[in-house]
Parts: sequence; structure tokens; C-alpha cells
Amino acid sequence: MTAIGPGFAPVIPAQTGAAPGARAAQAAFFRTAMAAAQTIQPIAPVAAPAPQARTTSAEETEAARPTRPGALLDIRV
Repeated sequence: MTAIGPGFAPVIPAQTGAAPGARAAQAAFFRTAMAAAQTIQPIAPVAAPAPQARTTSAEETEAARPTRPGALLDIRV
């Protein structure tokens, strides 16, 4: 059974804004935060060292590659 019956008007609370004192406090907080953010000196980005190209031989590649499951099975039909 629903809590809202067919004969009742929906009760919607009135939309009220924040109290003037709260709005003033929020505005002061954000003004202070923006002022603090503008005084911070930006950090210069540091370049990462360039990756060195490494060549590998076929033997090193085969040795580094993991064995697949079932690769060692010898099934003949």
C-alpha cells in the first residue's frame, strides 16, 4: 500500500535560500580561497629523462617470453 493516498495533496517544502549570514560567510570563504590561490607560485614542470632505445636479440626475447599453458604437451591423434 502506498503512503500517499489519492485524496491528499502532495506536501512539498518551500524552497528557501541560505540565510543572509550563511551566504556572506560562504562569499568571504571563497574570496579568501581565491586570493590564496592567486598568490601561490606555479611550479615549473620537470622534464622526464628520455627513454633509451634497447635492442634485444631473438634469444633474449624467447627467454623472456613466458611459456604458454599446454605448450609442452605433445598430443598426437
